Amino acid sequence: MIDEKQKNPPSTNRGGITPSLKPLTSCVDWFSCTFFNVKNWEEIAAAFFLDSKDFDCSDGGINGYSKKAVNGHIQIFYEGHSATMGMFINLSGQGCRQLEENLEKLGLTWVDFFGYIVGYQINITRLDIAIDDFKGYFKIKQIEKCVKNGLVTSRFRTARNFEEIALEDGSTKGQTIYFGKGDVMIRFYDKYQERLANNKIFNDDVTFWQRTELQLRGKRAMAAIDVIIHDYNDLGDFVKGVLNKYLAFKVKGKDSHKDRWKNARWWDSFLGGVGKISLSMQAPDKSVMRSKHWIDTQVLGSFAMLYEALGNDSLLFDYAVARGQAQMSDKQKQMASDFKMDINKRIAIKDKMKQDIKELKKTNIDWIESLTSV
Repeated sequence: MIDEKQKNPPSTNRGGITPSLKPLTSCVDWFSCTFFNVKNWEEIAAAFFLDSKDFDCSDGGINGYSKKAVNGHIQIFYEGHSATMGMFINLSGQGCRQLEENLEKLGLTWVDFFGYIVGYQINITRLDIAIDDFKGYFKIKQIEKCVKNGLVTSRFRTARNFEEIALEDGSTKGQTIYFGKGDVMIRFYDKYQERLANNKIFNDDVTFWQRTELQLRGKRAMAAIDVIIHDYNDLGDFVKGVLNKYLAFKVKGKDSHKDRWKNARWWDSFLGGVGKISLSMQAPDKSVMRSKHWIDTQVLGSFAMLYEALGNDSLLFDYAVARGQAQMSDKQKQMASDFKMDINKRIAIKDKMKQDIKELKKTNIDWIESLTSV
C-alpha cells in the first residue's frame, strides 16, 4: 500500500545531485544560416532531413524576405527582395530539440548534420552553444556581485543585467547577465528559476540548473562547427578557450593591474569542467513529462478538432495509439518502460491529468465531458 508521501512526492529534490546526471553538459541551443546555392525552400527542408509536406507556407517574412515556411519551431524564409539574398533558415532552442528528434530517428548526430550541411554554400548567422551546470559551480548572483564590484576583466567594455521581479512579493522570476555583442556574446542565467516561473517540467534529478550560453556569429560560429566536425573531443577546450579569452572573474588583489589578480576559484573550477564537456544530443529536460507537455501545447488542439469532426468517435483514440506505437523508436520504448516501472511517477502524472480535467471542466469546454467518459 502506498502512503501519502509516496502518492504525493515532492516536486523537486533539494538534496545532492543524482549521480546519473553529469555536472556539466552541452547542447546546440540555436542555429541559423543562409543558403545561397539552392533552387527552392524545399531543398533546404530536405537538407535538414525534413519533409516539405510538414511545413505551412504563408506571406510575411523578415529581413527582406516576403514568404516563410514553418514546421513547428523551424522557420525557412524565402523570396527575398534581391536574388543575392539566398534563403534563410532559423532554429530556436526548441527548433534544435525538434531537429534532434528527427536526427535520432535516422541514427544521426550533430556531427553528421554539420558535416553534411557545410557541403552547401552557406553563411552561418548564429550558433549558440549552451553549457548546463547541474552541480552549482557558481550562482548568477556571484556573477552580478563581481560585475558591480569591478572584479571582472574582459575584452568587453560593459555588461547588461536584466532581472524580472514579481511585484506581488518581490521574488525574482528570472535574471540574465549579458556580456558582449556582435560576433561573440556570453550570457548567464538561472535556467531552473526560468522554467519554474513558467511552470515548465523538469526531470526528477534536476535540482539546480544554471546555463552559460556562448552565442557566435559568422567566422567564429564556423570555427566552432569545424571543431565539432573534425575535432569533436576538443569542443570543450574550444568553448573553454573562448570563455577564457573574453572573461575572467577575479578576487581583489593588491596589484595595480587587475589582470594579475587571481581568478575566483569557482570560475577556474567551472572552466576546468567546461574543458571536459562534449556535445549532447538533447537538453536535460527531455523526458516522458516533457513529451506530455509538448503534446499539451502543440497537439491537443488539432486532436480535439479532428475528434469533433469525426463525430466524437473513440476510433480516433485507437488509431492514434496504434499508429504511434508503430512509430516509436527503441529509445522512446525504453523511456516509456523506465517511466512505467516507477509507480510514484505514474501516480503523480495521472493525478496531475485528473486535476487538469477538473480545471478544464470549470471553463465549460464541452468536449472534455466526452474525454472523461472514454
